[in-house]
Amino acid sequence: MIKARVLVPLNIRTGKPEILPDNNTGDKFYNAGDVVEINKALVGEKYKHSSIWYQLTDGAFVWSGAISKLDELRSLFEKYYPPWMVDLKIPDIWEFSEGRGVGIGIIDTGINLNNKDLEFNKAEFYLYDPTKSLQDFLGHGTHCAGLIGARNKHGKIIGVAPESDLYICKFSESGSLSDTEAIRYADAINWCINNNNIHIISISWGGRLRDDEVKMKVEDAVNKATANNKIVLCSIGDASQDNDNSKRFPACFDNAIGIGSIPVEEKLYSFLNEHLITTVDGLEINSYRHDNDDLISMSGTSQSNAIVAGIAALIIKRLGFVYTSAQIKKLLIDLSVKRQILGKQFTCLDGQKLLNFFKP
Repeated sequence: MIKARVLVPLNIRTGKPEILPDNNTGDKFYNAGDVVEINKALVGEKYKHSSIWYQLTDGAFVWSGAISKLDELRSLFEKYYPPWMVDLKIPDIWEFSEGRGVGIGIIDTGINLNNKDLEFNKAEFYLYDPTKSLQDFLGHGTHCAGLIGARNKHGKIIGVAPESDLYICKFSESGSLSDTEAIRYADAINWCINNNNIHIISISWGGRLRDDEVKMKVEDAVNKATANNKIVLCSIGDASQDNDNSKRFPACFDNAIGIGSIPVEEKLYSFLNEHLITTVDGLEINSYRHDNDDLISMSGTSQSNAIVAGIAALIIKRLGFVYTSAQIKKLLIDLSVKRQILGKQFTCLDGQKLLNFFKP
């Protein structure tokens, strides 16, 4: 049992951890300053910025957002948040921004159409082939979409920007594109450019782009997107060994923002070149499957890029939609720290710096 102090007047909820008016004990409530005795934490209805609730020793429920955040309480509820989310202070940042109104175009393999926690714009989307379905048959697109903007309403807390607006751009059914198929990068980016409601273009893909004409058209699309104030975030790519400075595109175009994973020896490496702007965790990240509502673990810069795309949405909302691509890139650098990993320095996005940026 942990004793904690109530921050604001607080109704007691019974039966379920939810806000419904009929789910309380009438006039019974706590005043600010009262002390409550907490038995455990659990996931309940999302209210304001948090889905975490506390169950009191008498079995009633109170919303965690109205209770002082003691260190002991953090140990209770942090197990409901992924470690990478806790490290980046995302639950604390939600008090200031959840990305409401920020549009994100997700260029990938589609999405799980039957997952109610993955809400997206069903009227506006890109399909590389109009005879195809938006349904994700590979899993990559669903996994990334979940990390960017899952609503976190069904007991699984994985979405960084749960109030953002997702726009699905399906440009592949499989895990690779041929040299000629790579023109779809340009087609999907141009579709996003023409949608004024899209602020961020997330591309958790990359390749060598061996065809010079295709490469030029994709770079032109990235440049045009940036000129139209779209933030183009791209995974830098997964290397097979440490210290590989090979380049993958679109991440290594000058106007794209390359995102990598914090390296883990013998498990995960990013390509390491001058286009790598910052890194976040990318190892064994849980998000939604494409064929049911369960979670699955995946690793790579794809996952890292999706996480940063969600963070960019939180930042844009915090800035009141007044920004440029260059400003966002600089912010990601400024909100990072240098860490010594595997014998060299890496730029890693820092949770405390992020949180301090969002605080009034």
